[in-house]
Amino acid sequence: MAQPRKPKGSPNGTGGQFDHMNHTDMGLPALDVSTQPVGGQFIDKTAEIAEKLFDRKQDWDDLPIGGCYRINDFGDYVTEDDWRDVWDEHPLEEKAWMLADNGQYTTDEVAHMSPAEIEHAYDAGGFHPAYVFYTEKDEDDYDLDEPIGATVADRVRRTGEQLAQQSGESMDFNPGETVHATPDGFVGEHEWEQAWGDQPLYVRAAYELSCRHPGLHMENLSPMQIVTMNNSEQAYEQYVWGTGRSNETDTDLDHDTRLNMDMYRQNERNAQYAGRDLNNVICMREAAYTGNDGTLTTQVRQSTLRVLDAPDPTGDMDSLSTIALGLNHDPVHTVEMLTGQMNTKAASEGVGLQQTLVQQLAAHPDASAQRNARALSTVLTCVESNADDMQGAAWLSASVRLYADCVGGVGDRAETRRWAQQIATMPGGGQPLATARTVASAIVLHIDGAMGAE
Repeated sequence: MAQPRKPKGSPNGTGGQFDHMNHTDMGLPALDVSTQPVGGQFIDKTAEIAEKLFDRKQDWDDLPIGGCYRINDFGDYVTEDDWRDVWDEHPLEEKAWMLADNGQYTTDEVAHMSPAEIEHAYDAGGFHPAYVFYTEKDEDDYDLDEPIGATVADRVRRTGEQLAQQSGESMDFNPGETVHATPDGFVGEHEWEQAWGDQPLYVRAAYELSCRHPGLHMENLSPMQIVTMNNSEQAYEQYVWGTGRSNETDTDLDHDTRLNMDMYRQNERNAQYAGRDLNNVICMREAAYTGNDGTLTTQVRQSTLRVLDAPDPTGDMDSLSTIALGLNHDPVHTVEMLTGQMNTKAASEGVGLQQTLVQQLAAHPDASAQRNARALSTVLTCVESNADDMQGAAWLSASVRLYADCVGGVGDRAETRRWAQQIATMPGGGQPLATARTVASAIVLHIDGAMGAE
């Protein structure tokens, strides 16, 4: 094996030579490094490591709730997590940097300390830092009426990007599992809490509000405004219209931003149903249904409009199950609502449902009505396959789907008539099934009339 080179100027050599001498153990004790001064190079190294702290510095007002470190006498801070990330695997350098020029020891004095002396000076309890020290920020340290500023708004955005990468689909979770909505799907409770950590509740509310209303300039809002608007759509409208901030509404968004907004709102509605299929959701809502208190008709109207504008209509369990409830418990009004979205012709006064449907089918639908009809045909196929059919709701869904096919020009006319005739002559009681026969009869009358005119 080659011998190590001798230092320049060493005995028996001019430096740079290989040492050919035979060395034996002299029995001398090993040098105890812990008793030697760390020196200036070590202090320089601590300063280099500490520079990384200044890349993460924040103002006090921008810090999240929790532990933090002040890192200079100018009032800059880093979070406890950032401090740990920087000093990880450098415990002695961390203590040396804290000791140097921090109110008790000069940098030169620390350089002349041994590692053992640094450990003792830091850990013995007699050290009281003046400029760099640990502290904590709690909820009372926030001014709830001051804007959160660009730094916090950017933190909300970056955390949102992290959650987007962790998002899964509804069926990735177990039924009943607590999940939180994102524009990209859902995240579990663990990922949600891990992402937000000890940040105050208004920061989480800022994320939810920014997803629901991406037109807002979040950095201009105070924590109080954020929480209030996140909890009340009316408060949002009052803020926008009351201040005249037309540039802070959702009316002027680009396509991708609007798509993310619509997807988040859909996921937010459906977070409670994560891990469940449509049939399971419909059964759950049927079991919880206690009667129409006058709101079901309005809910069906809202759900119908939502699925027509939804980025993923067949994945909107909340809206589809509401339509299924309407077909089962408020069939006539639900049919009027659904068919009304496929027609430009208003219902005639004093005319029954069947005659109204025949008149509407005879009218020439415009492009918007046909587009709605094709969309509702797809939606009603899902409801038809999963509806609670004890009262005939599935057959009613099928008949309205056939109506939609007629308006949308979808499918074979003879096949549509055959299915409509089967439903129209189906025996049995219950208002949903009776309404299904009415709708189907209107379809048969319309097709027979059209074929006769040909």
